[in-house]
Amino acid sequence: MPDDRSAAIAAIAAAHGWEYAAEAPPPALGGGLWEQVSLGVVRDRVRGPGWEAGRITGGERHAERVEQRGAWTVTTSVSVSTPERSLELGYLAIELPRRLPQLVLDARANDHGPFSSLRNRPRSDQRLSLEGDFDRHFRLYVPSGYERDALYVFTPDLMALLIDETGDLDVEIRDDRLIVTRPGGFDLTAPETWARFERIRATVGAKAWDRTERYADERVAGAVLVLGERQAADGVDPAGARLRGRVPRVVWLAVGIVVGVLAVIGVVAGVLLQAVAR
Repeated sequence: MPDDRSAAIAAIAAAHGWEYAAEAPPPALGGGLWEQVSLGVVRDRVRGPGWEAGRITGGERHAERVEQRGAWTVTTSVSVSTPERSLELGYLAIELPRRLPQLVLDARANDHGPFSSLRNRPRSDQRLSLEGDFDRHFRLYVPSGYERDALYVFTPDLMALLIDETGDLDVEIRDDRLIVTRPGGFDLTAPETWARFERIRATVGAKAWDRTERYADERVAGAVLVLGERQAADGVDPAGARLRGRVPRVVWLAVGIVVGVLAVIGVVAGVLLQAVAR
């Protein structure tokens, strides 16, 4: 039986003619942030034309991804349980007309001191600085070699809209979606949340659609005819499809603990050997 919050969200969806689902799979799979998020479960998903929103929490999921690597078809299957409290993320995913390289905007406003709010922050050598005061609001991460592509997408007018409408939120372009996220989630029962989603779709989403409608990754072979013009096939080279992630802080912490323990063992062993030698 749905709780009061879920019932309220379902009622909001019904009133606007949107689709509601108590549970659903995450809107993106594989790589970086979403490799971890994909192990969770979407709760209270609301879907409208060209967009969806919801909250993602921990849970047990089976994720399967099929990739074509040359003449080989590779299927990856993973079943993992994620503690419920370790994952709580609100999102708004907006469809885009083309597949793009992965571009991540890490909002400074929701960081915790020097620590990013991203669950898996990209490697620092993929950072790209943009003009004006944009860097004061976001850290932009771009796959190596795709800097010109990012500049094609992030024009000054789109950058201004991102600052105004999503300055406190993390933003990711992944495949054919623009995904806005907030750690801890959005209040999907609040009218102001849906009003903000509508503004983001009408401003950031609309401008991103305009900027990406004719995007083409020249590294991808093949061409199609679009509006009388030759254009590369709708796809992204594997080198740009996903950012490279850095080693999580927890791994470095574990390594430090192991090194510390080994150092202590070494000191103790040395003392014992000296004692025996006497």
